[in-house]
Amino acid sequence: MRLSPQSVYASLSLPRNLRTSRPSHFVKVLALGLSCLTVHFAQAASVAPAQPGSVALEKIAAQGVSDLQSAEALVEDLAASKRYGRMLNLLKQDYNEESGEILMMMSRGESLEKATLQLAKRAGSETAMGHVVKSAFILFPLNQADLYHYLQQHLGIRDTLLNKWAENAGVLTEPTMPAPDDKGLFIQPLIESASISVFDVTADTRAELLYRRSGAEQWQQARDLSFEPVNGILTGPVVYLEAGTAYDVKVVLHAPQQPVREIESRFTTRADKPVIDPDKVYKLSDIYKGGMLDLEALGIEGSKDGYAKIVGDAGTVITPDDSDKYAIFTGDNSYIYFENITIEGARVHAIYGEKGHDIWINQCDISGWGRAPNVMKKGIAYEMEDAGPINYDSAIYFRQSGVITVENCHVHDPRAIANDWSHGHPKGPNAFLAHANHPDPQFKGQVIVRNNHFTGTADHRLNDVIEGRKNAEPLGGFVRDSAIYNNVLAYSNDDAIEVDGGQQNVLVYNNDISHTYSGISITPVRVGPGFVFNNYIHDLGDLRGKQWASIKMGGLLTSPLGQSIILHNLITTKRNGLTASRFKDDNTFWTQVQNNVVINQKDANRSGFAVFDPQGYPGSEYINNYFYNLSAGKPKIQANITVPYEFDEAKLNQQIAEALFIKGKTVLLPNSDKYRINNFTRLNEDGTQAIYGIIE
Repeated sequence: MRLSPQSVYASLSLPRNLRTSRPSHFVKVLALGLSCLTVHFAQAASVAPAQPGSVALEKIAAQGVSDLQSAEALVEDLAASKRYGRMLNLLKQDYNEESGEILMMMSRGESLEKATLQLAKRAGSETAMGHVVKSAFILFPLNQADLYHYLQQHLGIRDTLLNKWAENAGVLTEPTMPAPDDKGLFIQPLIESASISVFDVTADTRAELLYRRSGAEQWQQARDLSFEPVNGILTGPVVYLEAGTAYDVKVVLHAPQQPVREIESRFTTRADKPVIDPDKVYKLSDIYKGGMLDLEALGIEGSKDGYAKIVGDAGTVITPDDSDKYAIFTGDNSYIYFENITIEGARVHAIYGEKGHDIWINQCDISGWGRAPNVMKKGIAYEMEDAGPINYDSAIYFRQSGVITVENCHVHDPRAIANDWSHGHPKGPNAFLAHANHPDPQFKGQVIVRNNHFTGTADHRLNDVIEGRKNAEPLGGFVRDSAIYNNVLAYSNDDAIEVDGGQQNVLVYNNDISHTYSGISITPVRVGPGFVFNNYIHDLGDLRGKQWASIKMGGLLTSPLGQSIILHNLITTKRNGLTASRFKDDNTFWTQVQNNVVINQKDANRSGFAVFDPQGYPGSEYINNYFYNLSAGKPKIQANITVPYEFDEAKLNQQIAEALFIKGKTVLLPNSDKYRINNFTRLNEDGTQAIYGIIE
């Protein structure tokens, strides 16, 4: 029997990030043929790729496949293809039968969840059950989170076994944050922002967010919370807050066919400086005797009631011996505040610790760290002939740690060097390496990197300026609730900021970025939403003068399932602005891009795109952005634009674009009340102009 498109659609449930009670949106998704869980028919195949399982179902419908052997053959063909081979590399050959059975049940109208559950319960052993579950996860990566939670409730096996199968497929099984309060709310304050998360909600619930300074009468409107499908929560930040200040917050929940529900709470932002234990204040000149400063050996740490403080002076410079891997070693000690520390040298990392938390570094000067490039092979640096390449040598690196603040620091002139892309993926030193996956959820993330100057030089480059560890994982990089802002970042052979990984309410804003191969990497977003706003990205170029993307995105299918939010950035570049980049051979991404200025100079085959989004994921939106290519004399875009720039006739022209390109770190364009973003859009004094780029 040949199946109709309608019957194939019926077998697939939309992931929660695309479910909605609004028929118009659902119709739009079906019309585009782009849903991550709907089948891509021939007329839509050139618009966006589907998940491997969706492509297989399309072929089953088109070819009238009715037997298991033919379904297995389709899976084998996909596994051998260039497009899907990398995605299916976890799908071992002996899983083909289970994969075929899932697809055949779905082709007859069964949902993914029920097909997986029925086949798993019929399996003759735990091993066979695992094959079924892992096959479903791998065939439908954008359904992983929904399927995992469904199986938790209905499969009836021990969690450790299900978690093992899920983790093998890259599914997040650990909590990213502490449990919510009795109102279903979790609030994570930082110094000048706070993240608000609401649990036990549905994807079609709208969550208005309001806030005010405690004691004030007038509520301020923040941006509505976003649905985050990995954990099934509504979440988002309030930004531009005052340090050490109490705020009231109100979440108004509008769920279909439910009464409006309000949740109120109160939080206090963190102070500009930590509380210091007066009995634990140390002068660096008193405790440093040369070599490596080992705080673990000295037993220096504070407590939640007060940090230990180490204060330096102009005459005391930490200069480790050649054999010392670190200049400062904190071990797993916590609650430590450094002030006015100067470091010159360190064989690998200048400041290093592991599994600690609440570390604060203020006014540091770090140079000369990293392994010496004694041996060069094909453009790549090695310390010794028989050693591996020099990589990840960091001025500041806290492994599996969290609640880290680095501010007002100058990090410059590493000893180690980085290769450029002509010798393969760059390897070499970085200024800051984020690995904020502390074992305790209450200390995960919460990294603040602000008001710093991190830079290489034109001839001596960093790899990434700010880099993330384990950045393909949901608990990789900055993980959650972090802020990278007000920094000057320059001279690397890869990214200025690599935010890849969890990116759950990770904020990247007000940074001045230049002289790097790419500006900001958000490839992939494993949890999200991540926010990139009001940055100034300009004068890109690596050691050779080559450049790729101002903001690069990708990996939604191979490393699902988070959204990026990109707002009010000012990007002036020769090559590309917002750009699809392959991650594990997948360049699909999910984003909201609104109120940005992107102006490009070159117009060539792969250059000059304000947006390059060839896959066109249906959840993505491009709203009211000023896009222009100076060589083409018009915007150069490969994307589905949701709403064009509102003032195009008056402002979208060569003369104004050229003026904006050379204006510098901040530009003003007419404010649009229709597209103003609550709490994010900043206006000039009279409220007529919106600010793009750096806010001073």
